[in-house]
Parts: sequence; C-alpha cells; structure tokens
Amino acid sequence: MLGDIITPDLFASALRMATPLALAAIGGTLCERSGVVNIALEGIMLTGAFFGTAAVLATGNPWIGVGAAMLSGVAISAIHAFASVNLRADQVVSGTAINLLALGVTGFLMELWYGHPGTTASIQVLRPIFSFSSPGGGFLAEAWRWVNGIVFSHTPIVYFTIILAVVAQWAMYRTKWGLHLRALGEHPRAVDTVGVSVYRGRWVAVLMSGALAGLAGANLTIEQVGSFTENMTNGRGFIALAANIFGRWTPVGSYLASLLFGFADALQIKLQILRDVITVPPQFFLMLPYVLTVIVLAGVIGRAVAPAAVGEPYKKG
Repeated sequence: MLGDIITPDLFASALRMATPLALAAIGGTLCERSGVVNIALEGIMLTGAFFGTAAVLATGNPWIGVGAAMLSGVAISAIHAFASVNLRADQVVSGTAINLLALGVTGFLMELWYGHPGTTASIQVLRPIFSFSSPGGGFLAEAWRWVNGIVFSHTPIVYFTIILAVVAQWAMYRTKWGLHLRALGEHPRAVDTVGVSVYRGRWVAVLMSGALAGLAGANLTIEQVGSFTENMTNGRGFIALAANIFGRWTPVGSYLASLLFGFADALQIKLQILRDVITVPPQFFLMLPYVLTVIVLAGVIGRAVAPAAVGEPYKKG
C-alpha cells in the first residue's frame, strides 16, 4: 500500500506542483523585502497564464508565450506599484483590486477573443529538457527510475526556479543591491538619506515580483496543463504568500516552503487515484493543501518577523 503511494512520480509531481508557488513566493519575497505587500500575486499569475496561452495560440511558439506571460505580469504589477508607491494607497486594497481586475479581464477576453467562456484550445507545451533510457534491469533500473523521475524528468522552468532561489538568496545577502532591498523594507528613510531612491527601488522590486508571478502563470499553462481555464490559479497566489511567510521572507526559504505545499498537492492527487483502495471521501484529499496552509500560518505567523516597514507607504521629505 505504502509502496503504491511513495513513488518517484510522487516526488517529481511535488517538484512540478511547487514551481508556480515558488516563483510567486520568491517574487513576493522580493516585493515585501522592499516594503510593499503584494496581495496581487493571484491576479498576476492568472494574467500571466492567460496571455501566455494567448501568445502560444497566436504564434505556436511556447517560448514567446513565456515572454508574453512575464510581460503581462510586469504590466499589471505596474498598476500595483503606481498605486502603492506613488499614490501611497493601501497596498492590501490595491492588490485585492488587481485580483478582481485580473479575474474580470481574463474572463472578458476569453469571450472576446475565443467566443466562449471556460477553457481555451490546447497549446504546444515546453517539453522536459532531458530524455534518457533505462541503463538495464534489476536494482540498477530501479535506482535509475528514482533518479530519472526526480532529477531528470522536468521542464525548463522547474530547473530555472531552483537556480533562481539559490541566486536570489545569494544576491539578497551578498550584494549591494540585496542590502539596499532589505533596507528599503526596514529603514527606508535611512536608504533615502544615503542617496538611494526609495521609489525607484520599490518600483523595481514590484515589477520583478510581477515578472516572476507572470512566469508562474506560464508554468501552469505552458508546462503543466496545456490550456487556459478561467480562474485556474485557484488560490495558488495566496498559498504562495503563505510560503513567503513560512520561508521567513527569504528566497530559499520560500522555495522550501513551496516544496512542502507542492508535496501536499501531489499527495492529494495520488490519494485520489487510489481512492478505490482508501475509503476516505475525495473532498478530504482536495482540502489537504489548504488545511496545510492554515496550519502553517497558525504555527508560524506569530514567530515570523516581517520587514519593519512592510505595508507602510513612504513619503519623501
């Protein structure tokens, strides 16, 4: 029974499920380290998923779709940056408005461009980078099944996300840019005093967050599903926010927290497949990732210390 659940496919699926969460969570980490709360991750992911799919349908090239998804994420996050940084609006309200805007705009454009609501036609997807055959039989073949399934069976954005988490962690704590980023969220007045623009720094962080959340949307459609469905992000942006908090506002921590949520998602899918053997209602499996989110936040949020100035608009002078 346990052998039917604990398989290479389970761990490979966990990595795939974690990727869009990790991209959005790392983007949220960069944004909140600069002092701007990004509740809009859900809407930015949805926007990226839609425009990425639309670009692939128009051109047939999935890499153009990836670029379009990231550009759309940057474009809609610019609205959040303008409202939060320049207009000093409430950042939670601005992010919530963008989530609603993204849901409405993608639904409207589905009707306008494709003539129907729901789901688009299937698109060409990005394939796994590596393709190896089994080296033989017996123990060697079984060992290779685990290695190939977990390490070598993934698409480009999965590998990019792992590299991004490590590079972003290094940059945040080992470069001048990272020092300025962290200072923006802790002591923006001190940053301004030494001649670094708080507005520009926060704008850059919000736009980077938008690009990564847009890429997360592209991963959903161009690597995982192969089509766009209205509201297909289904709360992933909010789970990414939880991963950001659980990861204590660090890129590697956000990635590892996303792996935990990804594993819960992969496990619930696996358990649903085995529901004829496990006599538990399928709704229990569906709620696993969200229950885990509540448990994690209940156990961590009291001890996790956010950047001191996060959510506070900055007024120069």
